[in-house]
Amino acid sequence: MNFYFLLEDEKSFLKVLPSWLEHMGFGCTRVADLCEVQDHDYVLQSGQGVTQLVTKALFDTIDSILQNPGKIDKLVVVLDAEELEAEERRQKVTEQIKRHYESSDLGFHSEIFVCDRCFETWLLGCCGLYPKDVEETSDFYQYYKHYNIEEQDPEEMIPPPDNDDTIAKYHFHYLHELLRYKKIRYSKNRPQNVAADGYLKGIIKRINTTEHLKSFKVFYNFISAMRKN
Repeated sequence: MNFYFLLEDEKSFLKVLPSWLEHMGFGCTRVADLCEVQDHDYVLQSGQGVTQLVTKALFDTIDSILQNPGKIDKLVVVLDAEELEAEERRQKVTEQIKRHYESSDLGFHSEIFVCDRCFETWLLGCCGLYPKDVEETSDFYQYYKHYNIEEQDPEEMIPPPDNDDTIAKYHFHYLHELLRYKKIRYSKNRPQNVAADGYLKGIIKRINTTEHLKSFKVFYNFISAMRKN
């Protein structure tokens, strides 16, 4: 079985996903382009942001797959919910595909996954990140006192009333300051530390021991099911 992963993310998740797939035992080999796909391969591309993905990159990708029949079995689209509800975002993309292509049988299956709220939300779910105590002078303290991401679901976190960030931006800033406090380097350009097997296992532990991160659990269960094929 062959896969085409199309991510909204332009940087961090695009760099992290190949490592995560390897840690999960996905069993497929990444290739650069559709023309190189043979058996048990996958292509990974960025949609260059949600607007570009849903207006151009998605259809360009589907057209390329249709021009190479038999190469791809599943198109896997991953994007952020941001300010929308995750199911609303997923439905919008599904409807756009249906409207754009008259045939209900394109020769491959499309799987739409939505990070609720963004990739950094999933990263906040790693067990053991939240410190027991934080100094009030720390840059992280304002986030620490606002929301306990160890005991509460990161997907449910919204910014405090006096903060002008979008939910996704707040989650990124929370994660950045938390990891900086923990002396773990993270940026969208350098996400290697969160690509590690131990970090992924911390997120998997969260979904196995709580009802948190439902959107990640859906994605993880899909990958787990596919690695058996």
